[in-house]
Amino acid sequence: MPADPRNAGKDKGTLEMELKNLLTSARIRKMEYEAIVDELEEDELKYDLFEYKEYYETNVKPYIDKAYKNGNEKLVAMAEEIKGIFEEIIDMITARIEELSKK
Repeated sequence: MPADPRNAGKDKGTLEMELKNLLTSARIRKMEYEAIVDELEEDELKYDLFEYKEYYETNVKPYIDKAYKNGNEKLVAMAEEIKGIFEEIIDMITARIEELSKK
């Protein structure tokens, strides 16, 4: 059943829901990026690398830090998965840049 747009934003401020939303978003971002990474030029990849690192630091890491401070095992597990997915995306981009620079 699709989400009800009338409820948009009602979970804002609830750390668990924020982490669930971030986790869903991270999984989708990774799948989308895996589908296109081989088609991107080196300059596009460098820009994306900068953008993903910046997005992680400013928008994702604060929630991960909150989860660790909270100490709830479920929240920490979600935070670690989110962190891992972003690390995988960044590593994927970095590896592709290195591959292209060797050509």
